Amino acid sequence: MVQRIDYFDNKKILITGGGGYLGSKLAVKLADSNARIYLLDINFNSISQKLISQSDQIFKLTADLTNYSEIEDSCKKASPDIIFHFGALLNRERNFSLYDKLYEVNVKGTLNLLQSLRQCDYEGFYFASTSEVYGTKNSLSFNEKMIPSPVSPYSLTKIMAEFLISTFSEKEAKPYTILRIFNFYGSDMPENFFISQLQASLNRNEKFKMTRGEQKRDFLHIEKLNEYILLLSQLNESKNQIINICSGEGIEIRQLAMNIAKSQQKENLLEIGALDYRENEIWEMIGDNTKLKALLQGME
Repeated sequence: MVQRIDYFDNKKILITGGGGYLGSKLAVKLADSNARIYLLDINFNSISQKLISQSDQIFKLTADLTNYSEIEDSCKKASPDIIFHFGALLNRERNFSLYDKLYEVNVKGTLNLLQSLRQCDYEGFYFASTSEVYGTKNSLSFNEKMIPSPVSPYSLTKIMAEFLISTFSEKEAKPYTILRIFNFYGSDMPENFFISQLQASLNRNEKFKMTRGEQKRDFLHIEKLNEYILLLSQLNESKNQIINICSGEGIEIRQLAMNIAKSQQKENLLEIGALDYRENEIWEMIGDNTKLKALLQGME
């Protein structure tokens, strides 16, 4: 891919969830431009803190998406040209006692952000949705024309946020892009993801308990994921679109775990089958990236 990082020179960029993994990694790539980057979050990881301390073009905005006045003040300070809305509460449990909090952050927080930006003449709003909105009722590979079928409170609030963004933005004549992001991995990833949990256990020479691992997943490296996101944000053709961000290929979780363990000669630490599957487990989550490749054609 041809990287045109100078596209962002002199632009003001707001990244909600900028203190988290995906947002801070995107900020690392944008730091090579001459953009003014505003990282909005309630907590900031070591990656984002290092960026803020080392650059006079990267700014920290401590704000809670559920607090309208804090979000409004932050949007006024940033007055962004481009918004990457990555801020969310992430919990994939099939437990509806979690719904209220997920709704407050993922849906109501998104509305707070949209309303706070009404007077801002921005050129792009990019929302990090999830492949989990496809659920268990759609056949493979998942494509953007399929009817969503969420299976958890988390994926339900994500599809609600998608509809909220498209409805609000079309009414206000604002641009938006929905990014349905599949699984990803990379260095410095927190331990609430499968690959990072596995790697941390192996590094500590601890037993790693997992299911039988028959689920198939579509993985992208974080660098490739953010490369795609930044390229899409430079294209008018991506506006008002839903786009899968994925590799288009799947691998069984047990095979992935075995590959990682074998690379360190620690297969004996894997306890495959020690855990039960989740209720309503999604057995295959593989994306169709035809639309993504078509949009990026000519930028390779």
